[in-house]
Amino acid sequence: MTLTSSHSSRTTFIRFSMIGLAALAHVLLLLYFRFSITREAVVAVPEAEVIKLVDFQEYIPPPPPPKPQPKKEVTEVNDQPSVAEKIIQVDEEVVEEEETVSPVVEQEPEYLPQHKISKIPVIPVEEILDRIEYPPMALRQKLEAVVYVELYIDQTGLVRQVIVLKDPKNGFAEAAVKALEGLQCGPAEANGKPVAVRFRYPIRFVLN
Repeated sequence: MTLTSSHSSRTTFIRFSMIGLAALAHVLLLLYFRFSITREAVVAVPEAEVIKLVDFQEYIPPPPPPKPQPKKEVTEVNDQPSVAEKIIQVDEEVVEEEETVSPVVEQEPEYLPQHKISKIPVIPVEEILDRIEYPPMALRQKLEAVVYVELYIDQTGLVRQVIVLKDPKNGFAEAAVKALEGLQCGPAEANGKPVAVRFRYPIRFVLN
């Protein structure tokens, strides 16, 4: 009885030992295969290159191109005076204020005396003879006379004013002034430049 029980216990121990050894071998085999696969996977993967984030800048997309604007027909006007007007819109009606235009005051030139000019003005004698009229009263009385005038001639040669220095009466002075006013002469000169001048000039009335 004792021998049978001891033999059975030994057999059971051996059986469990074999089972344990088989299980241990199985576990070792699984670990071996797992380690081998992991190692191969690790070897197959190349070493990752270390990338510095400092070497890269943040990508900023470029702004969208501007939309093309439609061409406007522009009429260019050069050298036009600005119009001082104010437009007021009331109930879709346009009211324009009248433009206030300041009168342009023409500056009177400085007339040099006759002795300060280097070239006297050219008086168109033929034109004076065509324009002048012999006073009717003096003609009936057969009178002759000389009218002395002072001509204010600007730098363009235009006679702007006629001053009578000696009036022999009988309409001679009036006839002389009428013929000389607005007359276009050749301008006087000083130092080679056109100048305005006060020029004394006689008109002689003679009967044929």
